Amino acid sequence: MSFLDTLSQMSALFLMVLIGYGCNRLGYMDKDFNRKFSSLILNVTAPFLILSSVMGEVLPKPEDIAPVLTAGVLTYVFLFIFSFLISKYICKDPDALGSYRFMLIFGNINYIGFPVLDALFGTTAIFYAAVVTIPFNILIFMFGVPIITSGKGKFHFNWRTIFSPCLCTTYITIVIVCLQARMPREIAEACKLVGSMTVPGSLLIIGSTLAAVPVLKMIGNVRMYILTLIKLLAIPCILFACYKLSPLDDKYANVLVILFGMPVASIGTMLCLKNNIDGTTMSEGTFLTTLLSVLSIPLLALIL
Repeated sequence: MSFLDTLSQMSALFLMVLIGYGCNRLGYMDKDFNRKFSSLILNVTAPFLILSSVMGEVLPKPEDIAPVLTAGVLTYVFLFIFSFLISKYICKDPDALGSYRFMLIFGNINYIGFPVLDALFGTTAIFYAAVVTIPFNILIFMFGVPIITSGKGKFHFNWRTIFSPCLCTTYITIVIVCLQARMPREIAEACKLVGSMTVPGSLLIIGSTLAAVPVLKMIGNVRMYILTLIKLLAIPCILFACYKLSPLDDKYANVLVILFGMPVASIGTMLCLKNNIDGTTMSEGTFLTTLLSVLSIPLLALIL
């Protein structure tokens, strides 16, 4: 896909973010609505979107699972090391250092990653992304708060994390792929219809959530622009080079480069709110990276 085609796709997606922003300003969406709608998307529509990725005419192959999962895990190991090394040079505020590390590691796979991959590569790419959500969810809920608080937060692991609706659906899709099972047309169509709500719904929530970010205050934060450049372009380019030097097939590598070039994971702000942590830095990073991903993702598509 060309730069202009990708830019057009990203612009269309970002328009939905702006609509969500407008809905919040007009009072149609608020914090309570966002929380309930987010729950609906994460627990209902996104799982159906994942299911629909293995209900097309052409199924992913069982041999697709291991390389994607392995590459995903190794990439997160790299991101953990990279973030701890580079963050201290970007951020000089010890209270915000943990937030910078979190933002460098975790991208918005569910809310923005799924719709972007669907637009650029089709539903098969959603299956690859769903496999990567296995280490993503485990790591973010185990280490998210300790990273944000620079080790002051409590390390916590809840076994329910690995049985969230999205992960359970991922396990089901892996079984379907391994068995190369074909679902009845009626079930496939129902999954597709419910799953299709994920794209507009998630982008509306992003826009509504970003309406609370103090944009004018953020504009003068030079360090946030440096983080954005590293997050959206430097990290994906480094990964692209590493994938090219590895035996990883291009059809996986291309999807992973885009996936790890996503803006900051919006769940970071939710973790801050839940644990009474100042979420200003996280909100600013989420807003700026989401805004500039409209340009960065088309640029990444040029190298693929």
